[in-house]
Amino acid sequence: MTPRGTRFATWRARLPAVAVVVACVAGVVSAVTGAANPVSAVQFLLPGHWVYNATLSSVFHIDGSTGNVDARAHVPGDTGDQVLQGDTSGYVVGSSRITEFGKSSLEVESSTRPESRTKPVGVETAGGPYLVYQTDGKVVRLGDPALVVSLGGPVGAPVATKDGTLWLPRTSAGHLCRLPVGSQTVSCAIPLPKGHAGALTVVGERLMFVDTTADTLHTVEKDGLGEGRDLGIDAPDDAKVATTDVDGRVAILAGHRMNLVDTTEDDPAEPVVVDLPAGDYADPVSTGEVVAVVDRETDTLSTYDSAGKPKESTTLPAEDGDPRITRGEDDRIYVDGAEGEHVVVVDRDGGLTDVPIEGAGGEPQQEAPPQGGDDPDSPVAEPPNPKPGTTPPPDVDREPQNPPSNPPVANQPPPEVPSTPPGAPTTVSATAGDQSAVVNWGPAPDNRSPITGYTISWPGGSTTAVAGARSVTVGGLANGTGYVFTVTATNARGTGPGVSTNPVTPVAPFRPAGAPTNLAADNDTGNSTISASWAAPADLGTGPFAHYVVEVVGLRTVTVTDTSVSFTDLQVDQEVTVNVSAVTTDPGGQLVQGPVATAVTGQPGGGTAAVNLSRGPATDEYCGDLPGCAWMHVELTGFPPNTEVSVEPHSTEPTYHNDGHTFITDENGNGGGDKFAYAGVGETVHVNADFNGTQVRSNDVFWEAG
Repeated sequence: MTPRGTRFATWRARLPAVAVVVACVAGVVSAVTGAANPVSAVQFLLPGHWVYNATLSSVFHIDGSTGNVDARAHVPGDTGDQVLQGDTSGYVVGSSRITEFGKSSLEVESSTRPESRTKPVGVETAGGPYLVYQTDGKVVRLGDPALVVSLGGPVGAPVATKDGTLWLPRTSAGHLCRLPVGSQTVSCAIPLPKGHAGALTVVGERLMFVDTTADTLHTVEKDGLGEGRDLGIDAPDDAKVATTDVDGRVAILAGHRMNLVDTTEDDPAEPVVVDLPAGDYADPVSTGEVVAVVDRETDTLSTYDSAGKPKESTTLPAEDGDPRITRGEDDRIYVDGAEGEHVVVVDRDGGLTDVPIEGAGGEPQQEAPPQGGDDPDSPVAEPPNPKPGTTPPPDVDREPQNPPSNPPVANQPPPEVPSTPPGAPTTVSATAGDQSAVVNWGPAPDNRSPITGYTISWPGGSTTAVAGARSVTVGGLANGTGYVFTVTATNARGTGPGVSTNPVTPVAPFRPAGAPTNLAADNDTGNSTISASWAAPADLGTGPFAHYVVEVVGLRTVTVTDTSVSFTDLQVDQEVTVNVSAVTTDPGGQLVQGPVATAVTGQPGGGTAAVNLSRGPATDEYCGDLPGCAWMHVELTGFPPNTEVSVEPHSTEPTYHNDGHTFITDENGNGGGDKFAYAGVGETVHVNADFNGTQVRSNDVFWEAG
């Protein structure tokens, strides 16, 4: 220990300074001993820290500023249980029960079953306290209003900011969840790098994310992470990060090396490296001025300042099990022995104070004995001599005391828990579609009353689903707009807390451009020129236009951005087939070639065979009153005169089939008409014309509703 020495205190060792403190002290003694409380109107609120001692079946309160144990309450529990405090109540949290006791009455008020048998991380903050079951992905608010939320998967170490907001990283799922003070809804709308390891920390007023996969530090903004800054170290994925800074530096513990990383945005200093002795270290904890580390192999507690300079070190009193190190709301650090026999207080400046719990490991200490009988001459028993180093209690007049009216509560099964509104749905997620999104969720805890349904809400709307549903498709959304959906469950007792999905943005699926229209080709042998012209596709698709691909079959292929091309050096004394297609760019940057329009030149100097397809008049033949039922209008030009041309329609609808129709061209080689009633709204159609063994493809037509 340092020259400060070790201060020893018991739960009765305190000297009142003013009358109000005396009144509070009297209330504490009365509550502990069972006498009537003469100051019941004085609310008993203390800063500091509570610890549980199973041997004495009691919780003890440590005043961090004095190092005294100044209150005790009999509460059932087991070795290793942790104690958390809210505004008016304390909670003894174990694997089989959670017991609430009043901080003013020091009496047990209720007992409930925990949400999980695993050991939670406790967070004391405004609006809490909270229990975070990291493996199960569950969050429990013990304060008012009580809340149980399932986040759908494991969560990292929780962090609370000064406004009382609880932050929960889900790095495996790639998002950060937040639970504001008093809220019944958890929002997980802030994205994190999916699959990256890391942890949260609070630096002054800023919430920051330490990405130990990328070795970067990010400020958490409203809509995501700020630009990353290099940590200056190679941090392993399993590095342990302090949840608060030490004078602007973040303590990152990797093995037995502690790195103090500067968080200054402009021109940060090099990290400070502290080489610790080899050991098994718990997560580092900071008071803001110093950082404390505990080696669980040697039970050694050490503190360092932000420059890495050692402050104090001590060997923790031996107890069976690993010590627990936490930061209190008073910015001090408390290191509890596993059996609750000692607490070491780490002051803000790194000083250490050992606080033993009087009577731990033996029989509970007796209170001051009562005065003898009703005889005023009866001698009064003298109080026992205090332990060396402790302060004797004040010399006050004693009244006769009765046996405790509320004896220690024996370990017993918790009472039956009444039904309540359901818990939060689990594994809530959303997937974007075209003007839609699919929302999925897992079942919510029914809390002993069957689920009757789920409600899915988003800005601008809501919908419901039956109790057995686990998915719903939300339509009517705007493409390009971001949405977050919240799912709640309802039973006969009410509606439970909501859980928000990841943000999604509906978008129309990529659709390539259709075939160019009005394609015409000519073979001018006199000038050794083959030329083609066309019009842009009727359906330009959803991607940016890149170019056209023009192929003179068997001879040449070129790319152009205009709608015509001439090949001036081709001498071909026969008919030639020309194919033209439009190329666009998909969201991934890949070029996608659309369907081909085909034209065949006649014999040199002759006409060009082409097929143009459009939507004809509405009809009720074949497809009846289906929306969008209309004829396909076919136009044949440049074909040989008085020739049979077989025309067959095709659709992107997989089940569509039609045997086609035979047209006969006139003396000019033209023909066509209204054929092929069709009602495939949202599909794309074209026709192929076949004559004398040559096939010509029409343009594409996207079929709309009407």
